[in-house]
Amino acid sequence: MVKNRPVLARSFLLALLFLFCAAQAGLGAAPTGATVTLQLPPSMSPETVKALIADLAAKGAQPATAPADPPESTVAPALMTGMKSAAQIWAATKQAIRAVPVVWQTPQVWVRHVEAEGGTRDAALRFWAIALAGLIAAPLIGLGMKALFNRRPTVEPGLAPRLRAAFVQLLVAAAGLAIIAVLFGAVLMAVSMGRPILAETADRLVWAALQWRLSIVVLTIVLSPRRSDLRLLAVDDGDARVCSRWFTVYLTAAPFNFFVVWLVERLGFGQEAVFGAALTLGLVITAYKIVMFWVTRHPIARAILAATGGEPGPVRRAVAASWHWFFIALSLGIFFGSGIELALGKGAWVARAATATQGIVVALAVVGQASHNLIGRLCACDATDIRRTLRRARLHRALSRLSDAFVWLLGAAWLGETWGFDLIDPEPGSIERLFVRPALGAALTVVAAWILWTALSAVIDEKMPPPAAPGDEDETPGSASRLDTLLPLLRNTLLIGLAVVAVIVALATLGLDIGPLLAGLGVLGIAVGFGAQSLVRDVISGIFFLMEDAFRVGEYIDTGRLRGTVEGMSLRSVRLRHQNGQVHTIPFGQVQSVTNYSRDWSVVKFNLHLEPLADIETVRKTIKRVGEELLDDPEIGPEFMQPLKMQGVVDVLQTALVVRCKFTATPSRPTYLQRQALRRLIDAFSAAEIHFAAPNVTVQLASASAAA
Repeated sequence: MVKNRPVLARSFLLALLFLFCAAQAGLGAAPTGATVTLQLPPSMSPETVKALIADLAAKGAQPATAPADPPESTVAPALMTGMKSAAQIWAATKQAIRAVPVVWQTPQVWVRHVEAEGGTRDAALRFWAIALAGLIAAPLIGLGMKALFNRRPTVEPGLAPRLRAAFVQLLVAAAGLAIIAVLFGAVLMAVSMGRPILAETADRLVWAALQWRLSIVVLTIVLSPRRSDLRLLAVDDGDARVCSRWFTVYLTAAPFNFFVVWLVERLGFGQEAVFGAALTLGLVITAYKIVMFWVTRHPIARAILAATGGEPGPVRRAVAASWHWFFIALSLGIFFGSGIELALGKGAWVARAATATQGIVVALAVVGQASHNLIGRLCACDATDIRRTLRRARLHRALSRLSDAFVWLLGAAWLGETWGFDLIDPEPGSIERLFVRPALGAALTVVAAWILWTALSAVIDEKMPPPAAPGDEDETPGSASRLDTLLPLLRNTLLIGLAVVAVIVALATLGLDIGPLLAGLGVLGIAVGFGAQSLVRDVISGIFFLMEDAFRVGEYIDTGRLRGTVEGMSLRSVRLRHQNGQVHTIPFGQVQSVTNYSRDWSVVKFNLHLEPLADIETVRKTIKRVGEELLDDPEIGPEFMQPLKMQGVVDVLQTALVVRCKFTATPSRPTYLQRQALRRLIDAFSAAEIHFAAPNVTVQLASASAAA
C-alpha cells in the first residue's frame, strides 16, 4: 500500500488538473480571471509541485499574487489628525492653567538668575528701582510737554496750520523720547555690568517703554482731548476725552504684556508656564478690549460719519454702525488663534505678534479715519462755484481711494512682517511662496489697477464739461467739443480694459493657466457676435457716427422719428433730451439719417404782416436800426453773426403786406434771439407809426336803393 502512494498522488493531481482545465475552458462557473485554489497533499515532493506549476503555466494559468491593500481613505486620517490636535490643545490648556501659579515665582527666579551670573540681590533690586523710576518719569515728562503745548496760542483754522502743529508736536515728543530712552538705557546697561539677564531685560524693557510712550504721543496728537484746534479726528471734546481715556490704558498694558511673556520664557520656565502666562494676560486684555470697543462705539461712530464733512453714504453708515462688532470679533479671533498656536508648541513670539496685530489694526483704522478727515478739510470749498465744487469732489474721491489703497498695502506688509512671513525672498516650498506671496501679488495687481483707474478717471472727469442743470431752453449751453463727446466713451473703455487686464494678470500671478481662459473668451466672443447681430450692428454704426462727427453732446438733432438735445452716448446708443423733459434712448442701428440743428451757424427767417398802405422804405430802415441795436446789446450781441435785416416784400395780400426778415446767429439759442428781435420790432414799429395788418375783412353789400 505504501508503494502505491505515488501512483495515487499522480492520479489525484491529474484529476485536479482536468478540473482546472475544464474550468478554464468554460465548463466551470468561474469566469475569466478567477482564482482557483488547489489543495495539495502534504506528501507531495517539491519537485512534483514545481512540475505541476510549470505544467499549469504552459496551459495559460498564472500564479495568483497577493491581494493589494485597499486604498486608504483620506477622510479618516484627517479626522484623526484633527481630533489629535484638539486633544493636544485641550491637554496643553489644562496644563497651562495648572502652571499659572508657577508664573508668580518669576521675580524670585529672575533674582536667582542674577545671582547665578555673579550678581547680588541688591544689584537686582537696584536695577528694578531704576527701571521703576524711569517708567514713572516718562509719563511725567510727557504730561509736562503736553501742558507746554496746551499753553500755545490757538492754531489758525485750516489744514496747513493744523498739520504743522501736529508735526512739530510729534517731532519734539520723538526727540524727547529718544533722549529719555538713551539715558534710561545707558543707566540700566551700566547697572547690569555685562550680566546677560540684566542686559536683555534692560533692552526689552526700554523697547516696551518706547512703544508705550510713542503710542500715547500719537494718540494725543490724533485726539487732542484738551485742544480742539489741534485735533485731527472729527470728534467733539467729550468723545475725545472718552476715547483717550480708554485707549490710553490699553496702549499702556499692551507692550508690557509681551514683556512679561518673554521674561517667563527667558527664565527657563516650561512651555506650559509660558502658555499660562500668555493665556492669563491675554484673557484680561481681551476682556478689557471688548469693554473698550463697546463703550467707545458711539463716539467713534460719530467720528466715522463726520469724516467726509458731507452726507455719509450707505457704506460709511454701515461701517459706523458695526465697526465695534468687527473689532470685538477680531480681538476674540486673535486671542483664540494665539492660544492655539501656543498650545501647539510655538514660542512667546506668538503673544507678541497677537498683541501687535490688534495694535496694527487699530492704528491703521485711526490713520485711515484721520486721512479721510484731512482730505475732507483739504477739498472743502465754497458751494457757489459749481465747477470748482465738482473739481474738489473729484479730487476728494481720488485722494480718498489712494489713501485707502495705501492703508491696505501698509497693513498687509506690516501684518506679514509681524507674523514672520518672508515676502521678499521666501524659501522654495514654503507657505509664503505657495500661497501668501501669490495672493499678495494678485492683490497688488488689483490695487495698482484701481489706483491707475482712479488717476485716469480724475483726469477725464476734470476735462469733461459740467452737467447741465435742468432749466429753460433759453439757457441751453452750446455744443461740446469732440473731445468732450468722446471722453465718456474713453472712460468706459478704459474701465473695461483695465478690469480685464487686472483680472488676467491676477489669475496668472496666482499660478492659474490663463491660456484656456483666453481661448474660451475668444470662442464666447464669436458666439456672442453671431447671436447678437443687432448689437454688433448698433456698435459698428455708433463707431462710424463718432468717426464722422455727426453730432456731439449738447447739440439739438432730429433722427427722423425723434428729436432732442444730445445728453450722452455709448458705443451702442445715443440719449436725447426733449425740450419738454422726456429722455429718448435710440440705438445707433435704428438711426437712418440725422439732422443737426446746432452745427456752425443757424439762419432764422420770419414774416411780418403789415398794413397794405405801409411805407416800405420806412419799414426797411426801422428793421435795420433794430438789427444794429441787437448787435450792440452786450448780452446777445455776440451771438449774431449777421444782423437782422429785411429781405423784401414776399407777398401782397388783400389785407396785408407780407415782409420777410432774416438774421444769422450761433446755433445755441436761435429761437430766443428771434423772440428778442420781435419784441424790439414791435416797440420800434409802434414808435414809427407802422401798423400791423388787422385780421379783418371789409365786405361791401349793394343795397336795393343803391341799385335803383
